[in-house]
Amino acid sequence: MTVTQRLALIATPYRGTLTASLALVVLTTFIETVIYSVLFSALLFFVVGEQFLRARNMSMEYFGFDLGQALARFANSKEPMTLLLVLAAFSVLVVFIKCAAASRQGYLINKFANLMARDIRQLVFGHFLRLSPSQLEKDGTGALLSRTTADVVVLQSCLGQQLVEIIHAPLTILFSVIAMLLIDWRLTGTALLLAPIIAALIAVAGRKIRKLAVIIQDRFAAMNAALVERLGNIRVIQSFVREPYEHARIGDVNDIYYRETMRAVRLSELLTPGVEFIAMLGFVIGILIGGVAVFSGHIAPEKFFLFLALAQKAGSQFRGLSRITQVRQQATGAADCIFRVLDVEPEITDAPDARPLARVEGRVTFEAVSFRYATGSDVLADITFEAEPGEVIALVGPSGAGKTTLINLIPRFYDPTAGRICLDGADIRAVTLASLRGHIGTVPQETALFSGTIEENIRYGKLDAPADAVMEAARAANALEFIARLPDGVQTVIGERGARLSGGQRQRIAIARALLKNPRILILDEATSALDTESEMLVQTALDRLMLGRTTFVIAHRLSTIQHATRILVLERGRIVESGPHVALLEQNGLYRRLYEMQFRGADAGVRSGDEA
Repeated sequence: MTVTQRLALIATPYRGTLTASLALVVLTTFIETVIYSVLFSALLFFVVGEQFLRARNMSMEYFGFDLGQALARFANSKEPMTLLLVLAAFSVLVVFIKCAAASRQGYLINKFANLMARDIRQLVFGHFLRLSPSQLEKDGTGALLSRTTADVVVLQSCLGQQLVEIIHAPLTILFSVIAMLLIDWRLTGTALLLAPIIAALIAVAGRKIRKLAVIIQDRFAAMNAALVERLGNIRVIQSFVREPYEHARIGDVNDIYYRETMRAVRLSELLTPGVEFIAMLGFVIGILIGGVAVFSGHIAPEKFFLFLALAQKAGSQFRGLSRITQVRQQATGAADCIFRVLDVEPEITDAPDARPLARVEGRVTFEAVSFRYATGSDVLADITFEAEPGEVIALVGPSGAGKTTLINLIPRFYDPTAGRICLDGADIRAVTLASLRGHIGTVPQETALFSGTIEENIRYGKLDAPADAVMEAARAANALEFIARLPDGVQTVIGERGARLSGGQRQRIAIARALLKNPRILILDEATSALDTESEMLVQTALDRLMLGRTTFVIAHRLSTIQHATRILVLERGRIVESGPHVALLEQNGLYRRLYEMQFRGADAGVRSGDEA
């Protein structure tokens, strides 16, 4: 299916709006081209050629219709001033009708463009929601943001007033040429001798503009991605005093975008004047030949006045005709970029026969599970264990051992490359994603909150939860003590990503959200690693309440926090090298004991250093 066909499919619900708008374009263009030309050439000739008209008994013949005689009969007078006033009043009425139609047409075409942009943004964002985290991370937030903003804005512009302009130009030329042919086909043919040259010029330039339009959109996406990445890491940039360095790097990306844009501008600005020059050359040739025809008596002066008016209308639109290719290629380029994103197939999807999970006990089984990313060696290899309902399974190991990857397999953010994961005996790939993830709660290390109120963020765990359930979740998460101190309580707006709250406060909001969801399986990804001692105690108490009766997986940064775990899995290079409770693992004198002693030696050293200070 072509880009145009796909756009037409999206536009199907709004074809009535588009059709009405285009019909008004046809009407206004006809009035502006033919009716205006007849009236204004008649007005001009009526004034300039008054004596001539008197000698001809008020004849002004256009397309076989004697406008002069009709006006005289309508005004019941042959007085020039009376006829002039009638002609002027009629002209004003026609202009009013045209302006009213143009106003309605402008509203309808902009309504159509905005409806299309709204639906496309929803399509793109809805598609993003179906992609796996790895697919979104691969393209980058900035580039994806560009697809829902810049590309859609370009397309919206092309489907709005610019669409009217590129339809108006050829219609004006068409109506003008038809009228000119009716006046004198030989004169018209002479004026159009250079039209094939214009068509060839537009066709050649159009192919180049299409390529440049796609390149420019891709360059803009790259620049947007670079900006978002830098702004997201502004503290790192400033702490390393890398402002000049990053300013120069963005400058390079910005310069590349500028150069590609100017290539398109250069081509467009060469094309438009070139087309206009050739069109006006034909217009001048037509005037010369027409003038000779008038002098020799082969064409009536009033017809030649009209012919000139129509030829001027057509000639002025050849400049607009050159814009058609540019706008069309811009629209096609932007739409192509959008559809490339929409054509990316989600890696994680429901199986055709997937069934929803109903009641869940919480037994999680890994059966010889291995995983590798698209490039690289195995991140996990032959992982086999079973977590009983209500157990707390802690995952420890050196950085890069595969802990985070392992827990990301449970809610199917990734799928194993070998083996399978079962929930209550059923392969999680055989159940629907929505029902699987509906039974899993997550409290990450970097808490993800949304701009809005505290209540809205807690209620995210269960959108239809009553207010008292929200408050109970906040109480169980030890969040009420700081919420009560806020001026607006749970209605306090916390800013983007919870910027107005401390790290411990954000974590307690995340815990309250998970409590409200009431999942059977809980994933804690180093939930207290970035907190101070007081905040950690409050958060840990809340976590203890949250874990009660749930199958819990904990990635531990501080080994002291997992001593009471039912079982500790020690990972190294993607494999489980040790398994058991805290005391048993210490007795094994293996990797866990070494990690434990290293951590506590570091803690003791820190304490001694503090005492000496």
